[in-house]
Amino acid sequence: MADQEAQQSVPLERIRHLPEWETPIHPPKRSYFSRTTLPRQLKTNPFASLHKGTPRRSSTFAPTSDESLQAQKETAITPGDPILPTTRASTITTPTTHPSTLRSRLCARCDALLPPHKTYLCGLTRRALVLFVLVPALVLVVLAFALGLGLGLGLRHRAPDLNSLPLPSHGNKVYEGDLTYYAPGLGACGLDSVGGDYIAAVAHELFDAAGANAASGGNPNQNPLCGKMIRITRDYVEAGKGEVTVDVMVVDRCTGCQPADLDLSPAVYDLLAPESKGRVVGRWKWL
Repeated sequence: MADQEAQQSVPLERIRHLPEWETPIHPPKRSYFSRTTLPRQLKTNPFASLHKGTPRRSSTFAPTSDESLQAQKETAITPGDPILPTTRASTITTPTTHPSTLRSRLCARCDALLPPHKTYLCGLTRRALVLFVLVPALVLVVLAFALGLGLGLGLRHRAPDLNSLPLPSHGNKVYEGDLTYYAPGLGACGLDSVGGDYIAAVAHELFDAAGANAASGGNPNQNPLCGKMIRITRDYVEAGKGEVTVDVMVVDRCTGCQPADLDLSPAVYDLLAPESKGRVVGRWKWL
């Protein structure tokens, strides 16, 4: 009876088994070699992880006897195990490249062409040679190129040849061109005209070419073509009138006309074609 009471008074110790999935609170510390060497090899050699051996899965049952413990020790991984790598992983070294900028490459090429320690042309240094010889020469080349380009474009768009223009000096030659009409007023010749006058405006190229050759210095009021008479002929097929001839006087210049075109007053145009046409083809000559 006393023994039973003594056994009941002694507190029972609670036995707790550590599950396999629970992580130990104090894991074993890694050695200095494994902390420094292995990560460095993994960083420098990307293929080092391919040679790592796969550790064997530990038994899920605790050893129950010395024989089973000895058997597990015999089956444990040894340094000479064939599953471990037998050769040392080679380290891949990549050459280090230093990025070079455009400025450094240009400076290196300039130093190769013109070394800074030499003298040039009457003892000039490289800086003086660049500032007083090379830069002015480059500016002259650019100016010469621009001048040549401008002259070439100017010659391309120069005034047409006088022999190709219908000037009065070419004699009694008949020309063919478009006939249009406009609302007259104060013309380039300095004469004020109205729509009922028998007048005409010649092409600006023809008017300016004749004025440039005159002794008046190109004054439009004294242009040699001002006051000149022109005879215009057209077959008025729209009204069945046949050939119609009208004489007009030059009083203005037409900026939108070709060299052989004439711009007429409304009264003259009505004699040659209906106003609804707006533009017809006719023949004319100087009188």
